Amino acid sequence: MRALEKNIKGFNIIELIAVILIVGIISAVAYPKFSDWKKKREIRDASLKIKSLILGINAQVQRGLYAFVQVYVNVNENNIIIISKGMKSDTLVSKINNGAHVWNTDPSTRCNIISDTYWDDDGGADSNMVSQVQKLELDSNKFASNFSGEAAVCFSKNARWYSGAGNFVSGVGGDISVDQTMFLCIKLSDVPTCAIDAGSGEPTVVVDNVYSIDWTRFGEVTVDKWSSLTEEWVLQ
Repeated sequence: MRALEKNIKGFNIIELIAVILIVGIISAVAYPKFSDWKKKREIRDASLKIKSLILGINAQVQRGLYAFVQVYVNVNENNIIIISKGMKSDTLVSKINNGAHVWNTDPSTRCNIISDTYWDDDGGADSNMVSQVQKLELDSNKFASNFSGEAAVCFSKNARWYSGAGNFVSGVGGDISVDQTMFLCIKLSDVPTCAIDAGSGEPTVVVDNVYSIDWTRFGEVTVDKWSSLTEEWVLQ
């Protein structure tokens, strides 16, 4: 029995170094692929969360909790903030019935992004507020959009008050149009925003991991991913 025990040996130093080298090589090969997979998963999840936020606030319109709602977006150096806000029926009626109110004198201001008291419920105002509004924060070091600064889009039950503000509005006077798309992509050091061709709506610089969050004036929302292989948007 003692002779048998003497034959039992562990790893020697050379074998241990060989194992460490093998593990290191495998890790070096696998990590970039894992990191790339993680980034793809994160941006897809972020796009779907934005979709969920827009659908969620519009669901409250259909249920009658709010008569007029907003999805506010702020893209800055630190993060991308998306907040849903709601206006109660009584508040909306009081604005509509007041002929002197800015709601009636300047319709372009209806989707307000300036006043702190304009909305009854604000997802970014009080984290303890009991309501159906939401706030989503994305890391600007990881993600980018097709613009920087503020933007907002507003919805109502019958789409009558569909409007926008900031970077979601283009044109002036009677030619004002409200955007129906927001783009999200993985941020690169040399590409601070998702470069999208205005005519074709296709990405021009970063063509991988680019998502399009699209909505209609009735609050329907879809998410598409750009396929660099087929050069088309693919519904997710």
